Amino acid sequence: MATATESSPARRAWEWEGKVVSPVPAATADEAWALLSDFLAFHRWHPRVAACRLASGTPRAPGCVRYCEGTVIPAAAGDGGVAAPPPPPDWAHETLLEYDAERRFFRYEMNDNNMGFGIFFATFRVAPAAGPSGCELRWEFQCEPVRGTPKEALVARLQAGLDGMAERVTDHVMAARAAVAGAPEAAAAELKLDNYSIAV
Repeated sequence: MATATESSPARRAWEWEGKVVSPVPAATADEAWALLSDFLAFHRWHPRVAACRLASGTPRAPGCVRYCEGTVIPAAAGDGGVAAPPPPPDWAHETLLEYDAERRFFRYEMNDNNMGFGIFFATFRVAPAAGPSGCELRWEFQCEPVRGTPKEALVARLQAGLDGMAERVTDHVMAARAAVAGAPEAAAAELKLDNYSIAV
Protein backbone atom coordinates (compact mmCIF):
# COMPACT_ATOMS: atom_id res chain seq x y z
CA MET A 1 0.00 0.00 0.00
CA ALA A 2 1.35 3.38 -0.97
CA THR A 3 2.19 5.84 1.75
CA ALA A 4 0.61 9.29 1.84
CA THR A 5 2.47 12.17 0.22
CA GLU A 6 2.00 15.90 0.42
CA SER A 7 -0.29 15.72 -2.61
CA SER A 8 -2.25 12.67 -1.49
CA PRO A 9 -5.95 12.90 -0.54
CA ALA A 10 -5.16 12.37 3.14
CA ARG A 11 -3.10 15.57 3.40
CA ARG A 12 -5.00 18.33 1.68
CA ALA A 13 -8.40 19.79 0.91
CA TRP A 14 -9.45 19.62 -2.71
CA GLU A 15 -11.25 22.23 -4.77
CA TRP A 16 -12.70 19.51 -6.94
CA GLU A 17 -13.92 16.20 -5.60
CA GLY A 18 -16.93 14.10 -6.38
CA LYS A 19 -18.35 10.74 -7.34
CA VAL A 20 -20.30 9.25 -10.22
CA VAL A 21 -22.35 6.08 -9.89
CA SER A 22 -23.82 3.65 -12.42
CA PRO A 23 -26.18 0.83 -11.41
CA VAL A 24 -25.77 -2.68 -12.80
CA PRO A 25 -28.98 -4.49 -11.79
CA ALA A 26 -28.11 -7.61 -13.79
CA ALA A 27 -24.80 -8.41 -12.06
CA THR A 28 -23.74 -9.15 -8.52
CA ALA A 29 -20.86 -7.19 -7.06
CA ASP A 30 -18.64 -10.27 -7.32
CA GLU A 31 -19.53 -10.79 -10.98
CA ALA A 32 -18.81 -7.18 -11.87
CA TRP A 33 -15.59 -7.05 -9.86
CA ALA A 34 -14.31 -10.21 -11.56
CA LEU A 35 -14.55 -8.35 -14.87
CA LEU A 36 -13.38 -4.89 -13.79
CA SER A 37 -10.71 -5.64 -11.19
CA ASP A 38 -7.82 -5.84 -13.65
CA PHE A 39 -6.01 -2.48 -13.57
CA LEU A 40 -4.54 -3.24 -16.99
CA ALA A 41 -7.82 -4.15 -18.72
CA PHE A 42 -9.49 -0.74 -18.68
CA HIS A 43 -9.81 -0.74 -22.49
CA ARG A 44 -11.98 -3.84 -22.44
CA TRP A 45 -14.74 -2.09 -20.56
CA HIS A 46 -14.47 1.68 -21.01
CA PRO A 47 -15.96 2.67 -24.39
CA ARG A 48 -13.60 5.64 -24.87
CA VAL A 49 -10.34 3.81 -24.05
CA ALA A 50 -8.68 2.11 -27.00
CA ALA A 51 -5.54 0.80 -25.31
CA CYS A 52 -4.34 0.06 -21.79
CA ARG A 53 -1.02 -1.61 -21.08
CA LEU A 54 1.69 -1.91 -18.46
CA ALA A 55 4.27 0.88 -18.66
CA SER A 56 6.41 -0.06 -15.66
CA GLY A 57 6.42 -2.05 -12.44
CA THR A 58 4.90 -5.38 -11.47
CA PRO A 59 1.56 -5.98 -13.17
CA ARG A 60 -1.44 -5.13 -10.97
CA ALA A 61 0.71 -4.47 -7.88
CA PRO A 62 0.68 -1.07 -6.12
CA GLY A 63 3.32 1.09 -7.76
CA CYS A 64 2.80 -0.25 -11.26
CA VAL A 65 2.08 2.30 -14.00
CA ARG A 66 -0.35 1.81 -16.84
CA TYR A 67 -0.55 3.71 -20.12
CA CYS A 68 -4.06 4.48 -21.34
CA GLU A 69 -4.92 5.86 -24.76
CA GLY A 70 -8.33 7.08 -25.83
CA THR A 71 -10.29 6.42 -28.97
CA VAL A 72 -10.06 8.92 -31.81
CA ILE A 73 -13.24 10.52 -33.12
CA PRO A 74 -12.91 11.22 -36.87
CA ALA A 75 -13.18 14.86 -37.81
CA ALA A 76 -16.21 15.98 -39.78
CA ALA A 77 -15.79 16.79 -43.46
CA GLY A 78 -15.07 20.45 -44.14
CA ASP A 79 -15.50 22.55 -47.26
CA GLY A 80 -15.13 20.45 -50.37
CA GLY A 81 -16.00 17.27 -48.49
CA VAL A 82 -12.46 16.69 -47.25
CA ALA A 83 -12.12 15.75 -43.61
CA ALA A 84 -9.44 17.36 -41.51
CA PRO A 85 -6.79 15.12 -39.97
CA PRO A 86 -8.09 13.51 -36.75
CA PRO A 87 -6.87 15.02 -33.49
CA PRO A 88 -4.27 13.07 -31.51
CA PRO A 89 -5.78 10.63 -29.00
CA ASP A 90 -5.98 11.45 -25.31
CA TRP A 91 -3.38 9.61 -23.25
CA ALA A 92 -2.20 9.32 -19.67
CA HIS A 93 0.12 7.38 -17.41
CA GLU A 94 -1.56 6.28 -14.18
CA THR A 95 0.01 4.76 -11.06
CA LEU A 96 -1.80 2.15 -8.98
CA LEU A 97 -1.65 3.25 -5.33
CA GLU A 98 -3.86 0.77 -3.51
CA TYR A 99 -5.65 -2.45 -4.44
CA ASP A 100 -8.13 -4.30 -2.21
CA ALA A 101 -9.86 -7.30 -3.78
CA GLU A 102 -11.82 -8.13 -0.63
CA ARG A 103 -13.38 -4.65 -0.54
CA ARG A 104 -13.53 -4.48 -4.34
CA PHE A 105 -11.69 -1.24 -5.05
CA PHE A 106 -8.46 0.20 -6.34
CA ARG A 107 -7.06 3.72 -6.10
CA TYR A 108 -4.74 5.36 -8.58
CA GLU A 109 -3.09 8.66 -9.49
CA MET A 110 -2.92 10.21 -12.94
CA ASN A 111 0.60 11.31 -13.85
CA ASP A 112 1.73 12.85 -17.13
CA ASN A 113 -1.05 13.28 -19.69
CA ASN A 114 -2.16 15.44 -22.62
CA MET A 115 -5.65 16.27 -21.27
CA GLY A 116 -4.77 19.20 -19.04
CA PHE A 117 -4.92 17.36 -15.71
CA GLY A 118 -2.57 18.31 -12.91
CA ILE A 119 -2.88 16.39 -9.66
CA PHE A 120 -5.65 13.82 -10.01
CA PHE A 121 -6.54 10.92 -7.70
CA ALA A 122 -9.35 8.47 -8.35
CA THR A 123 -10.88 5.43 -6.70
CA PHE A 124 -12.81 2.83 -8.64
CA ARG A 125 -15.02 0.48 -6.66
CA VAL A 126 -17.81 -2.05 -7.09
CA ALA A 127 -20.41 -2.17 -4.30
CA PRO A 128 -23.57 -4.21 -3.72
CA ALA A 129 -26.72 -2.31 -4.64
CA ALA A 130 -28.91 -0.95 -1.89
CA GLY A 131 -31.81 -3.02 -3.23
CA PRO A 132 -32.29 -6.80 -3.19
CA SER A 133 -30.07 -7.51 -6.20
CA GLY A 134 -27.45 -6.11 -8.51
CA CYS A 135 -24.52 -3.82 -7.82
CA GLU A 136 -23.27 -0.36 -8.66
CA LEU A 137 -20.03 0.99 -10.07
CA ARG A 138 -18.53 4.02 -8.34
CA TRP A 139 -15.84 6.35 -9.60
CA GLU A 140 -14.62 8.87 -7.02
CA PHE A 141 -12.18 11.66 -7.81
CA GLN A 142 -10.12 14.33 -6.07
CA CYS A 143 -8.15 16.78 -8.16
CA GLU A 144 -7.03 20.28 -8.94
CA PRO A 145 -9.27 22.29 -11.28
CA VAL A 146 -8.65 21.37 -14.90
CA ARG A 147 -7.66 24.38 -16.98
CA GLY A 148 -10.29 25.25 -19.55
CA THR A 149 -12.77 22.64 -18.30
CA PRO A 150 -15.65 23.26 -15.88
CA LYS A 151 -16.14 20.71 -13.13
CA GLU A 152 -19.54 19.80 -14.56
CA ALA A 153 -17.90 18.77 -17.83
CA LEU A 154 -15.46 16.50 -15.99
CA VAL A 155 -18.30 14.89 -14.03
CA ALA A 156 -20.31 14.37 -17.22
CA ARG A 157 -17.29 12.79 -18.91
CA LEU A 158 -16.71 10.39 -16.02
CA GLN A 159 -20.41 9.57 -15.83
CA ALA A 160 -20.63 8.77 -19.54
CA GLY A 161 -17.60 6.49 -19.29
CA LEU A 162 -18.94 4.70 -16.23
CA ASP A 163 -22.37 4.25 -17.83
CA GLY A 164 -20.65 2.69 -20.83
CA MET A 165 -18.75 0.32 -18.57
CA ALA A 166 -21.96 -0.66 -16.77
CA GLU A 167 -23.60 -1.41 -20.12
CA ARG A 168 -20.70 -3.60 -21.24
CA VAL A 169 -20.67 -5.48 -17.94
CA THR A 170 -24.42 -6.08 -18.23
CA ASP A 171 -24.08 -7.37 -21.79
CA HIS A 172 -21.22 -9.69 -20.81
CA VAL A 173 -22.97 -11.13 -17.75
CA MET A 174 -26.25 -11.66 -19.57
CA ALA A 175 -24.50 -13.36 -22.49
CA ALA A 176 -22.55 -15.60 -20.12
CA ARG A 177 -25.69 -16.63 -18.28
CA ALA A 178 -27.50 -17.32 -21.54
CA ALA A 179 -24.62 -19.51 -22.67
CA VAL A 180 -24.70 -21.49 -19.43
CA ALA A 181 -28.48 -21.85 -19.58
CA GLY A 182 -28.31 -23.07 -23.16
CA ALA A 183 -25.53 -25.58 -22.57
CA PRO A 184 -27.76 -28.42 -21.24
CA GLU A 185 -30.19 -27.94 -24.13
CA ALA A 186 -27.35 -27.99 -26.64
CA ALA A 187 -25.90 -31.13 -25.05
CA ALA A 188 -29.30 -32.82 -25.09
CA ALA A 189 -29.81 -31.92 -28.75
CA GLU A 190 -26.38 -33.30 -29.64
CA LEU A 191 -27.10 -36.53 -27.74
CA LYS A 192 -30.44 -36.90 -29.51
CA LEU A 193 -28.77 -36.42 -32.89
CA ASP A 194 -26.08 -39.00 -32.04
CA ASN A 195 -28.69 -41.54 -30.92
CA TYR A 196 -30.66 -41.00 -34.11
CA SER A 197 -27.54 -41.52 -36.18
CA ILE A 198 -26.69 -44.75 -34.36
CA ALA A 199 -30.22 -46.09 -34.79
CA VAL A 200 -30.06 -45.53 -38.54
